[in-house]
Amino acid sequence: MDSSGGIAPSNVDGSIEPGTMIGEYRVEHLLGRGGMGAVFAAVHPVIAKRAAIKVLHLQLSMNREAVERFVQEARAVNQIGNPNIVDIFAFGSLPDGRSYFVMEWLRGESLHERIERERLPIADALVMLETITIALEAAHEKGIVHRDLKPDNVFLVEVKGDRPQVKLLDFGIAKLSGTESTLSQRTQTGNMMGTPAYISPEQARGYAVDHRTDLYALGAMAFEMMTGELVFVADNAADMIAKHLQGTPRRLRELNPDIPDVLDDLVFRLLAKEAKDRPSLAETREIMRAARQQIAMTMIGGTMGFGDSTTPDVRISSLTRTPVPGSMMRPATAPVTMHEAAPARKRSPLIYVALAGVLLVGVGVFAMMTSGEKAVPPPPPPAPIVEVKTVPVPVPVPTPPPPPVVVETKPPPVVEDKPPAVIVKKPPQVTRPPVVKKPPVVKKGPKPPVDDDAPM
Repeated sequence: MDSSGGIAPSNVDGSIEPGTMIGEYRVEHLLGRGGMGAVFAAVHPVIAKRAAIKVLHLQLSMNREAVERFVQEARAVNQIGNPNIVDIFAFGSLPDGRSYFVMEWLRGESLHERIERERLPIADALVMLETITIALEAAHEKGIVHRDLKPDNVFLVEVKGDRPQVKLLDFGIAKLSGTESTLSQRTQTGNMMGTPAYISPEQARGYAVDHRTDLYALGAMAFEMMTGELVFVADNAADMIAKHLQGTPRRLRELNPDIPDVLDDLVFRLLAKEAKDRPSLAETREIMRAARQQIAMTMIGGTMGFGDSTTPDVRISSLTRTPVPGSMMRPATAPVTMHEAAPARKRSPLIYVALAGVLLVGVGVFAMMTSGEKAVPPPPPPAPIVEVKTVPVPVPVPTPPPPPVVVETKPPPVVEDKPPAVIVKKPPQVTRPPVVKKPPVVKKGPKPPVDDDAPM
């Protein structure tokens, strides 16, 4: 049955017939099959939006762990939200129990198809690898490890007039580092998951893995992109895994001498057996960017080789790693410095011998042409030079104009409106005649007797 309750046309192998409705989309045809499911091309019947639908295999639908891992892929991708990781915008289950999710439609080819068709130019391979490091860094910051990085899971989207856009696919066995689920415990120990050609040693042993397992797979993928060959070649998966555990990878320059030494060393470090010895994504990206600039300078110099004495040999002495906030990177200690090697070699001495011969022939021809001519008298001596002294003419100094007279104008006085004065009339005063006081009357008594004997 389809999701609307009707019978869903399907083949014996579990594929879905064209025209079947899954959610809001109508299936058109099968795009491909993977380890966990099949991918179908679909279109929205109303708005004509194209999409790709991934449906879990029918034989895995009864496996709870497979279904949980399938659901985890949709959850992991939605948590990242990076433009270089495929977008998933719908999820559901078919009536027969198969889970599905709807993702964006991508037009182009996988990186595996591109490598099979032709060897990538080193500069193009570096641009793709730099973009992959950015997408992986975004996933690692969310605590998500891809665990199955390989060229089949890298899609190159066609962009008119520009380089293809890189998209990471298939987080089907991705591990959420902070999730304490049954699936998380099972995938941490005891189970080997991944593709043998790109699997890290710790992942092959079934040990707990972290973001550094993606670095190993990135190194294996870079090896194949630049040489056209796998890191290890074996007849079966068991021998391939054994070589990843114990074998020493070949050097890039053994297979492609045009690769700079700094890239050869970087890929060899990414393929280190111990996870702690692998460089961080930030350091990897900086080295790749510097190597790409070196390649561009060499091409501008007119040669495609490296180490040619006719072009400046720009070498990378050290790098600075700038940690991204929240990322799982270790800081670096040295800045990026670039210097030029010894100057170009000297010209061959044969060039100077040839120039001297041409000069001698020219002198001989000149002597033959001038042998029959009369001697030319020397020119007369030049006339004496009369020194004329010039008296400087005083330049009148212009008199500055008098300063302008500034006439100050005072504003007219402000007349305030005062209220009219209030006149208070006083009552007339009554004038009274002055009162004349009479002196008191002193009564005179008898005179005292006169003492004749009193001294005079």
